[in-house]
Amino acid sequence: MKMQYDIIVCGGGMSGLSLLYRTLKSGIWDNKTILLIDKSDKSINDRTWCFWENSPSPFEEIIFRKWDEMCFFSSDNQGYLLDTGEYTYNMIRSIDFYDYTLDYLKTRANLTIINENIITITTTDNGCEVITDNKKLNSDYVFNSIYTRPDLKEKHTYLLQHFKGVLIESSELNLNPNKIYLMDFRTNQENGNTFFYVLPTSGNTALVEYTLFSEKLLEKDLYDKRIEEYITDILTIKDYKILESEFGVIPMTDYPFSRANKNIINIGTIGGDTRGSTGYTFTNTQKTITKIINNYSINGIPHFHKEHISSRHKLYDSTLLKVLANGKYKGHHLFTDMFSSAKASDILAFLDSESTLKQEFKVIKSLIPQYFIKPFFQSWLERK
Repeated sequence: MKMQYDIIVCGGGMSGLSLLYRTLKSGIWDNKTILLIDKSDKSINDRTWCFWENSPSPFEEIIFRKWDEMCFFSSDNQGYLLDTGEYTYNMIRSIDFYDYTLDYLKTRANLTIINENIITITTTDNGCEVITDNKKLNSDYVFNSIYTRPDLKEKHTYLLQHFKGVLIESSELNLNPNKIYLMDFRTNQENGNTFFYVLPTSGNTALVEYTLFSEKLLEKDLYDKRIEEYITDILTIKDYKILESEFGVIPMTDYPFSRANKNIINIGTIGGDTRGSTGYTFTNTQKTITKIINNYSINGIPHFHKEHISSRHKLYDSTLLKVLANGKYKGHHLFTDMFSSAKASDILAFLDSESTLKQEFKVIKSLIPQYFIKPFFQSWLERK
């Protein structure tokens, strides 16, 4: 095996595989020698990626389900059908994504794939060096998507979005297959901002996901207990079977992640592609890859300067995180105020960093201002 490459991609999850699939499809790396390193062979369905969109995504062909209607439930059982405009909510299963991208990538003669554990990634005078369990590899560029918790300072807010999802099957399922529960707060709020997603995947199956925004994880059995309570008490299903389950933890932080260190380019969460106020990553990662492809096509290098999540939206994220962290404006009250008073299409544009000032004003107007004044100025001063 050769030890020198033009490009090494560290991490073969959604970010790394999206990058390789889209760049090789575009033709910009046809004459490059490329190595992909990941410790897993990506042979199991280990997660799902959900995102909203109002135009086709780069992976439209493998969207497992798409929903046109979204609703919201407050903790006091008030339901709202959301005005989402042209937005749809979409699910991609990881196994479909892995198979789709890897089936193509394995046909490319200029790409090598190895399953090894990465120890270090560093810059050198001539490019980059990657050390695995038993190899030392060099390249001109490294694209890294392996997340490590950053060295936080006191000013940084760092919450965890942790969730357990179960795919259930039941003949008692009585859900509209075209409608999702985007946020359902009809569950215990004692551990922080807590809600359920419910995504019907067929007439008798649905993904039910218990989600929290908090500083600490729960005991493992408490996730299962809350899911069981929700299925039996809220969905009123007594007889059901769990077909699949998944557990995940996503950082929600205003830490300023670095996009690049010389020729090491970070993508995905480690590159700042996870939206601080939502934890959503898929769409932001695709926007980053589009910038990489465009800049490489024009300038022959992957570096770009203007991030797609603007400084203004990062200030909003930091402010919202501080409000959620201090707990004075409870999360279930905050999101109920937002979704009951502002158009969901404005909120989704806001959360995708695509909103206009007019849309942002409408979202901000829906919230109680007194809780945001101090956190806003703290965030603004910290970013100076």
